[in-house]
Amino acid sequence: MILPSTEELQWARQRRATTRAAGGILELVLPLQAGGDGAPLFCAHPVVGLSWCYLAFFGRIGAEHPVYGLQTRGLRRPEPLAASMAELARDYADQIRLVQPAGPYQLLGWSLGGNIAFAVAAELERRGHRVGLLTILDAAPTLDESLTDADAAAWLLYNFVLAEFGYDPVLTPDEPDPVGRTLDLIRRKPGLGLQEWPERRVQALLRAIRNNVAVIRSWRPERIAAPVLFCAATRTPPSTDEKVAAWQAYTTGEIEVVELDCRHRHLLLPEPIAEISAAVTRRLAALAPLPA
Repeated sequence: MILPSTEELQWARQRRATTRAAGGILELVLPLQAGGDGAPLFCAHPVVGLSWCYLAFFGRIGAEHPVYGLQTRGLRRPEPLAASMAELARDYADQIRLVQPAGPYQLLGWSLGGNIAFAVAAELERRGHRVGLLTILDAAPTLDESLTDADAAAWLLYNFVLAEFGYDPVLTPDEPDPVGRTLDLIRRKPGLGLQEWPERRVQALLRAIRNNVAVIRSWRPERIAAPVLFCAATRTPPSTDEKVAAWQAYTTGEIEVVELDCRHRHLLLPEPIAEISAAVTRRLAALAPLPA
């Protein structure tokens, strides 16, 4: 029997804590940190469609900077999901501009959230707005071939959902009914949040995660001018140089690199998040205050 690492146990505890702290809020724009007149930071959700994980930034980003999370549609009530990354980016750009009517805009995304943040940056620039900073937390412009929205990969995607809420991600490739097995695992282990959701909402979350993968897989990045802060998890291949080179083809802006001695999935643990927050706060502080 292989015991989970210290980081895995810490990661699971943190996920449970952020789920409790989020209080089940499913709004499209989730306030994560109240701030003053500093530049706001908008965080694009990872593949699970929720931005609760970014509560790890609470109290670590400069107090004058409001922090918001962008969250997927279709969870509060039934509604159509985006059919493409372009549609998703337009929607999120609209939501951001309701909160912050004038730029420059600051975006951040971890994992597949980095792809979404990049697409939103391109959409904002297309509209003539300036993106002051795009922070990419160890994302790649193209997806691994194993990550698809196909039925055969459903077990892997649903494991992301289970892990995000602190459940053991135990689904395997030979699972004949990944949806049913996921619902059964949730019912068997109360106290982690999802058991309070009606079954239709859990199924909506599972649909949303597959849709997120589908739109990201069919997306090809456009060229942007925004400066990029790239945070690399050095324990997850490929090398930092290869990760940065993959994005250099898509931006004319400066790319600053921060290397974190951790795995990709552990980037939001306290030690790496402290380094990321310091770098982001430094860059945000260099931006001019928004006009009153």
